Amino acid sequence: MRVHLSDSASLRRLVDDLVESGCIPAAVGGETLEVIHPDARDVEEARTELTFFLRAWQAAHPEVELTYAAV
Repeated sequence: MRVHLSDSASLRRLVDDLVESGCIPAAVGGETLEVIHPDARDVEEARTELTFFLRAWQAAHPEVELTYAAV
């Protein structure tokens, strides 16, 4: 999944939280990440789990706007 943040200063915080939850994030620019969920059984489960995580993360960090899409 590709994730874009409105605030590059929050990128490290999101990366740390993704890693802590078992995901593998890779920077694709100053405000964009490519995220893999290696424990998911399939693409659909990965998309569902990451969407849930990102919605919760954004609710906890309302000052940062996230956009994300499956790649």
